[in-house]
Amino acid sequence: MTKYQYIIYAFSCVFIWSFIPSISRFGQEEMDHFQYLFWSNILSVLAVFVVALMMGRNWKKLLLIPLSIMPKVLILGALDCFFYLLLYYGYSIENGVAVLVIQYSWPLMIIGLSFFLFKEKLSIRQMMGIAMGFMAVVITFTKGNITEIAVEHPQALLLVFSGAFCFALMSVLSRQFAIDPYISTLWVFMCSTLVSAVFMFAFSSINLPVGDSLIPTLLNGIILNGVSYIIWFKAMNSPDSHKIASILFLSPVLSMMWIILFFDDAFVPAYAIGLALVIISGLLCISAKKKSSEQNKLMDDLIED
Repeated sequence: MTKYQYIIYAFSCVFIWSFIPSISRFGQEEMDHFQYLFWSNILSVLAVFVVALMMGRNWKKLLLIPLSIMPKVLILGALDCFFYLLLYYGYSIENGVAVLVIQYSWPLMIIGLSFFLFKEKLSIRQMMGIAMGFMAVVITFTKGNITEIAVEHPQALLLVFSGAFCFALMSVLSRQFAIDPYISTLWVFMCSTLVSAVFMFAFSSINLPVGDSLIPTLLNGIILNGVSYIIWFKAMNSPDSHKIASILFLSPVLSMMWIILFFDDAFVPAYAIGLALVIISGLLCISAKKKSSEQNKLMDDLIED
């Protein structure tokens, strides 16, 4: 596979993910976030299972995994559920651009969690990136007026921030076991479905995605969450995966365009500044991580010589 095919995969995935904020708002017009996530998860499980079979995976290997892995995928599935549940709630009541800025704080949290949980060293660039990410969050909460919180629903952004933390923690913990990406994705969605079902029965009720919510739910479950994960796995198989990963930060820019276009959300200059800081901070962290890995490889080569 040529590098151009990897880039096409990455751009396709980023383009698909850019519609998550808009589609989630359309999908929640007749359902709440509990119902929307539950039905999206079911569709994601079916989509990933069918695609995995089409790619030659054995159905027994997909469904039968070692018992030792079960607790791990259950934890990852629960974290995935918390992330999307809180994210969808945020998009349903708060300015979409503000939620978008908070949502994309998760790459920075990965760096922080890696430092605290696995004692990974922080480079100067990573520390700068984390500082810029923190500034982006403060600017978003205050609309540029740092003396007061200016958003309409600050609790919603706090919940989205908590959801971003869950996604970052899921990403960090997923390093701890090696498993086929199709199998891990399928089981993460299955466990997320289980957890979302518990929340739906506890705090909501069963409501079929009909009417205006049907198409958005189908798109979200099958493509935006299900198939997109597989496309991203293919993109990450690139030898230059760090460069491919940097393309991810085009997604919030596109998302902001769709939110303003479809919903006419208020465009606050402070949100644009916050979004720019989040993107720059993420790129700093990615480049620093790559530089660190190259230095480690060079040291290994010197030791071998």
